[in-house]
Amino acid sequence: MLLAIVTIIACNDDDPFTGISITAPANLQINVISDANEVGLVKVTPTAESAAYFKLNYGDGTAEERLDVGASATHQYAEGTFTITGTAFNVMGDSLQATQNVTVAFDPPSDLVLDITIDEVNTNVITVTPTATNAMSYDVFFGDVSNEEPTIIMDGSSATHSYTEGGEYEVRVIARSGSVTTIEATETVSIVLPAVQLGFPIDFESDEIDYNLISFGNAELSIVDNPDMNGNQSNKVVRFFKAGGAEVWAGGLVELPNPIDFSTETNMSMDVWSPKSGATVLLKVENSTDPNVFVEIMATTTTSNAWENLSFDFSSVDQSADYSKVIVFMDFGQTGDDSDYYFDNITQGEGGGTGGGGGGGTDPEIVMPIDFEADIEYAFTNFGNAATDVVDNPDPSGENTSTRVGHLNKAAGSEVWAGSFIDLTDKLDVSAGTTFSMKTWSPKADIQVLLKIENKADNNIAVEIPATNTVADTWETLSFDFSDLDATQDYGRVVIFFDFGNAGDGADFYFDDITQQ
Repeated sequence: MLLAIVTIIACNDDDPFTGISITAPANLQINVISDANEVGLVKVTPTAESAAYFKLNYGDGTAEERLDVGASATHQYAEGTFTITGTAFNVMGDSLQATQNVTVAFDPPSDLVLDITIDEVNTNVITVTPTATNAMSYDVFFGDVSNEEPTIIMDGSSATHSYTEGGEYEVRVIARSGSVTTIEATETVSIVLPAVQLGFPIDFESDEIDYNLISFGNAELSIVDNPDMNGNQSNKVVRFFKAGGAEVWAGGLVELPNPIDFSTETNMSMDVWSPKSGATVLLKVENSTDPNVFVEIMATTTTSNAWENLSFDFSSVDQSADYSKVIVFMDFGQTGDDSDYYFDNITQGEGGGTGGGGGGGTDPEIVMPIDFEADIEYAFTNFGNAATDVVDNPDPSGENTSTRVGHLNKAAGSEVWAGSFIDLTDKLDVSAGTTFSMKTWSPKADIQVLLKIENKADNNIAVEIPATNTVADTWETLSFDFSDLDATQDYGRVVIFFDFGNAGDGADFYFDDITQQ
């Protein structure tokens, strides 16, 4: 681990130690399809959220040692039934395992039957469950787009699809086995759009909509009566219970019948009620079929036991991609402790709650230099069990007599890479200078202070520079040479680490006047 830390300090690429990139893998799926030209040859494609790479065991005595995200492996099977075991790993080595049974029959599939059901509430949603003798997998075409790519499902699984317009559509399914011969069947479905469809704002008030909340990671989501009408007058809200021991990435989602239209509005907001201030709320939008197509944005609660409105800037979305899943994580990065959270009124655009961007009555304009003196909300996002806020200067003397400063507590036992980041309102102007300075106050000398400049949407686009302080219990100014910044990239995030490389011991550190020259 220590060697890995040294390597990270020396290299500015592929740094895993910031925010959401270190979450455990989730939703591991293993898709298998047979080759159209060779008997017994299959293509195996694993997918998972937050995965960096995969390992595969084919269940016949052979294995794939490493498979990168987005890649597929081919494997030649004899005839029989096998269990593929897949393991997804993130950059920290956290893993998730899943299995997929595969029946390889050299005889072609036969007796294909399509079981198609239309949802009684969301009448534009269908579920296709095909069955066939000797089938290994199925290609499902829903018939509503040109040049449609099939949805591939394994035998015994179902495929669900939402139509955006009413009409008649031909559903076509191809059944595959280990043989090069396939069979197919078609069936026409008549779609009538429901009178009320799920869309923005998502306020959970309608009795005519099936919101179909899905929970994961040992979170429990349910629609309940609003427990606190102050600050949010809605009758119904979502209760988010994060059970004791629930995963740090526990959450829940709702899926829209149509992709989100980000062409005119990329901001989103959500009313949140939290029992604790300083909790990280992560809002994520994701493609309905490919979990690798997503954007996730974090905000921080600023009050406890009260409603507030949080804002999320999704300007980094790929306008050519489709996002229809809306996923919510409460107290992200922390294990569950039996706390109840509530959320409501997920809206495109700024909400009408008690303030945006993490709370507060003034829209934050976070720009360089960052001196913490403005009457705005400085919303920090913590990771690794660090905790950061803005406080009165505990030692207004020497090189720093400012009134307000940043405060970072590195709790006892916190990760060696524990830290915090703050997002600038606009991207960094690299032409304004590549030398950065920061005033720091530390209870101990000769610690490493790491400053990192990063892209908000892709933390692989980053430059990090270490410096070492020389005095204890005194303000001093540290300098960081960021001449490696790429002027063609968008940098909008400032990440701070204190006593980098050492586990936390409960020490308090202070920083101020982050300046670009």
